[in-house]
Amino acid sequence: MGDAMQHRMGGLAYVLALLIAVGAFAGLFAASRRLHVEAANRRVEIALDWQEVWSLAQTDPQHRSFRQILGQFHAQGVTTIVIPEDTVSSLELTGAIGTQREMRSGSHVYTVVEVDDPINLTRIRHAAAAHGWTTPGHDALVDPAAPAGTLFTLLKEGSATPPEAAGQPTGPAAEGAPAAEHATAPAASDDNSPTLFIPIEYATLRNMGIGLPRSAVMAARSQGLRIAGRISNFPGVTPAGAEGVLRRLQSMGATTVIYAGDEVLGYRGLEKSTVPFLTAKSPSGAQSAELHYGAVEFGKQKGDEKLQTALQGEFVRVHAIQAAEMGQIDENEAIDRFVRAARERNIRFCFVRLLTLAGADPVEDNVKFVRKIVQGIDRGSAVCGGRIAFGPARPFRETGVTTPVFALLALGVAAGTVWMLRLFLPFSRPQGIAALLALSIACVGLAVWPGDVGRKLVALLAGISFPTAACLVTFPRPSLDRDEQPPRRCVAGALRALALASCVTAIGIVHVVGLLATRSFIAKSDQFMGIKAQHAVPILLIALCAVLGGAAYPGESWRLYRRRAIVRLQLFWQEPIRVGLLLLTLIALAALAIVVIRTGNDPGVGVSGFELKARSVLDRILPVRPRTKEFLVGHPLFVLGIAWWLRGRRRLAVPAFVAGSVGQVSLLNTFCHIHTPLIVSIWRDGIGLVIGAAIGIALFLIVERLMQPAGAGEAQDEPEAPEAPDSPDPASDPVPMPT
Repeated sequence: MGDAMQHRMGGLAYVLALLIAVGAFAGLFAASRRLHVEAANRRVEIALDWQEVWSLAQTDPQHRSFRQILGQFHAQGVTTIVIPEDTVSSLELTGAIGTQREMRSGSHVYTVVEVDDPINLTRIRHAAAAHGWTTPGHDALVDPAAPAGTLFTLLKEGSATPPEAAGQPTGPAAEGAPAAEHATAPAASDDNSPTLFIPIEYATLRNMGIGLPRSAVMAARSQGLRIAGRISNFPGVTPAGAEGVLRRLQSMGATTVIYAGDEVLGYRGLEKSTVPFLTAKSPSGAQSAELHYGAVEFGKQKGDEKLQTALQGEFVRVHAIQAAEMGQIDENEAIDRFVRAARERNIRFCFVRLLTLAGADPVEDNVKFVRKIVQGIDRGSAVCGGRIAFGPARPFRETGVTTPVFALLALGVAAGTVWMLRLFLPFSRPQGIAALLALSIACVGLAVWPGDVGRKLVALLAGISFPTAACLVTFPRPSLDRDEQPPRRCVAGALRALALASCVTAIGIVHVVGLLATRSFIAKSDQFMGIKAQHAVPILLIALCAVLGGAAYPGESWRLYRRRAIVRLQLFWQEPIRVGLLLLTLIALAALAIVVIRTGNDPGVGVSGFELKARSVLDRILPVRPRTKEFLVGHPLFVLGIAWWLRGRRRLAVPAFVAGSVGQVSLLNTFCHIHTPLIVSIWRDGIGLVIGAAIGIALFLIVERLMQPAGAGEAQDEPEAPEAPDSPDPASDPVPMPT
């Protein structure tokens, strides 16, 4: 353990150390820029659904007015009301649209729809124009070229306006004459026209959005609340139609748009056409009222990823719990979800669904529910991720990290990879130089290549190389003194090894953080690539190292390394199968599989109810909850592996160390989730290290009291691989720990 620090400092080793140090400083600079951007955007927007608040007011036992209830929620930190747009179908439900009947004109069939109010007819007219389904000045015409359509008429006493009065050609002339000959009969229509023809079947028009309800908009404004509009995609959408719908929503005072249904506006193929209208500037370049896209976390709406990529982080991430799910989950679980979303995932818009409660005062109960969410988000100091303000959400700014910084980071990753390879294999100086040149060219080229894919590949390489190097540096090795050490010295040696390994992993962390320090990763429109490979590959490399008898020895030549590897592989292959060993191997493989499967932003295995409760308890008693696989598995086993090795329990030490390598892998993996605030990730890793080390020490001391002395039962004369020569191979340049 730690032999790499005693290697002779060769020229290549100095170069590797220098490049890694330069890359680390570049990473710290980029991390500071990201930290500044995150600190400048610590404001969360709390929003409620208008229809839910309205229903709550309708059933309030205290008979408070709708505006009074809005004021109560506003006093608890609610700043926004989410208002879904009205549709033709919703007008039907309220009775604003009455009788529908079919009328024929030759081969054409039209649906005549009676509207009770000129205002609603005007709303339908404006909505149809915004969708691009009518032409201003001609929307009262019945188009003879349309095989079907819908004629909206203002309800009058007697009967609706017949198609003929709206300019519909009838008889044989309509069937054979060109359309242009029959399109000029009536006068141009305006907002006061009692008829409106849309060349779309009524079954399709029933889902057409006609704008936000005016009463809801006025009520929200009267309480000083912001408005978020919910609109849907529609069939036959065009760029002009999408622009018209968004401009109309913006004119109603909406500052955020959250798409309803399972599609974004413009899906499929026209998502990018909406980008100019979802930014702070209009296409002409003039400043306009901001209308931000609200990207629903875990919403899985079709076209969402493409729209987020096109917006390049200039949107607001929304966390919401579906109404159906709110009826099933516990109140505390719902509170925890919103709190974690804001504090741990940089969510800046919380769309809170109200609870369906049976009590004496449902309004007061829901006000308390919102208050608990606000208090949970604000809990603690800013240093621990708390003290978050409440108000209008805004997108994160760009970090401003430039291409030269990425190039320096790429050089550090290339040097770190070569260092890791030289720890694993007995590279000679010429081989190391060749590998460094090749990797430097490849990594720098990928890092400066336009787009984010190249930098993600370099970050993945860093995520694999540095945790592997951390474990190789501390990998247990035979020493000249094979006597077991007293427990106190074993504990001290294990803690030193854990600290050394964590420092090496930290170097990799700053490289990954620096390479991905851009707004698109903070907003999660782009993500770390290869999260499962970053977990599995280092663990498999450490396991292979254990099978081969450990990392390369100081001064070991290729000839001796091959001989040692062959001997160890033969011993491994000829090892008799024991039931206990086989069972432990299967358990270890299953555990590794679960760790890999549960890793990532969309894991395939859920979390048990017991673990959810344990997490909730840790969230309440600690500033930041550490990762389970770190403080309960990785770090304790790492400490046990080193301590058992020093104690002389070699058969237990190596398997425990290999399993404990997941702790170092997870340390770096924590920072691969760039959408998590940087300060939260630092706390999470730090707390996990302290608790994990304490658990490992406690387990070691307990086991020592229960087990017999190491010399009495341990096999100390197991076959060892050939030792390295006393004098280093001339072609070898031993690799020290770059410091």
